[in-house]
Amino acid sequence: MRNVCEPPRNNRETGGITILVALMLLVFITLTAVGMSRNSFREVVISGTTRQGALARNVADSGVEWSIYWMTMENAPYAAGASANLKDLKSTLLATPALSGRSWDVMSSDLTAPSIYDPHAATAAVTLDPITTPAGTTVTQAYAIGLTGMGKLLITNMSQGLGSGAFAPATGNESKQAPDLWAIRSDARVGAGAVTFVHAKELWISTPVQ
Repeated sequence: MRNVCEPPRNNRETGGITILVALMLLVFITLTAVGMSRNSFREVVISGTTRQGALARNVADSGVEWSIYWMTMENAPYAAGASANLKDLKSTLLATPALSGRSWDVMSSDLTAPSIYDPHAATAAVTLDPITTPAGTTVTQAYAIGLTGMGKLLITNMSQGLGSGAFAPATGNESKQAPDLWAIRSDARVGAGAVTFVHAKELWISTPVQ
């Protein structure tokens, strides 16, 4: 019987296979690392966007709360700056029923003839203090306010208040008894670097007859 002997393997061939396997492993590791880094970057971006979006919602809520506070008759005497504008715009809308049903800019230059509210171009009524993130990014925050007179809240047969302006259900009429109805729109703008996050919040409220 003949013995078949394999010829000895060339050292160069063995070395080439080793190098090829090493290169394949290196490519695989590189692709894995790039994929993980892209996922991590995506998660960082999503996380940052979520935080700024939540901040924009909170700022819009603050605008609504600010408006409710300064539209309250007890607080109006202390209004100054933008809050005084809100008080004057409210008075204008109460005195001019023809302006009802449209949103007007609290920061109008002439509050006796207010400008239509454009949320994209409106001047901020209030600018809050900026925030600095742990990464050193400065985040600005502000909100603009639009006010709409919605007429009367149709509730009759009610009494109101004390003193000279008080009345009982048996006296007065709808214009004297029914509270005034308003729609407040707050548009928040949160700026982080070159990106601006916006959020709008609208709320209807009623105020006692003035």
